[in-house]
Amino acid sequence: MFYNEILSKMLKEEKNPVNKMYLHEIYIKWNKISKAIESSNGSNKEIVEMLNVFRDSITNSKYKFNKLNIKGFTEDSPIFSVNYLHDLVSVIMKRQSIINHTGIFWGCGNFNMNYVFSPTSFNTLAKNLHFKQSISPEVLLLGQKIDLHYRVSGKRNFEKHTSIFPLIVFHTFKILGNENMLFLDHLAGLSKNAFSKSRAIILTEKLEKGFIPDLVPTNIDHLCVLTKENNNKISIEVVNELEKLLNEILIEEHTVSRNILNTGIITKRR
Repeated sequence: MFYNEILSKMLKEEKNPVNKMYLHEIYIKWNKISKAIESSNGSNKEIVEMLNVFRDSITNSKYKFNKLNIKGFTEDSPIFSVNYLHDLVSVIMKRQSIINHTGIFWGCGNFNMNYVFSPTSFNTLAKNLHFKQSISPEVLLLGQKIDLHYRVSGKRNFEKHTSIFPLIVFHTFKILGNENMLFLDHLAGLSKNAFSKSRAIILTEKLEKGFIPDLVPTNIDHLCVLTKENNNKISIEVVNELEKLLNEILIEEHTVSRNILNTGIITKRR
């Protein structure tokens, strides 16, 4: 679990005894959610309810850094991050059958892009095709691992490279504002250049006041506002809609021309 990894690492590295005690408190609270996730049986209701309780508890002022006694955690501490949203998405993703497909990657990592053969000269082509690929910034993604085997025609041995194609890329925020959109659009463009059918999904707890996002001119496919102005509580309705969206993306079906007599509809492939 993503948030659990943060807590485990901080517990191992923390030297301040009071902060260590705070981390143990938070760990116990988070462990209750972990158990709820394990016993969810396909329902999001209990997980969302417990996650809202946890979100409230983590805002306790005692956990915030106090200059006078040098206790607590600064605003940019990982414990105040929204990595628990990664766990929420992971619950839904692990219900999908694609998770068990060969070569699937799920988690925080990098996808590959900018694939190119770049030999130093025409004369060196036969000896070294010089395949290159770059990696994205770290993101939460569902990816497909691909082994690329290639050789110059007539040679016996293949060279091998492994790449990760980005199927769905998630970006999580506590508060999403207009200033975030340019970079998110850039990242979504990178994933689509790497794999044309890639989907980019933004999950945010809130929108910046007065900000109404427009996805039309961007590479971003979907945006979920999890609280839905619901008194700062994550909405079970939005989480269920997110799961419905992922189901539709991952069990995508297309009619073909001969089916129009039965369905009356032809769907263009993305």
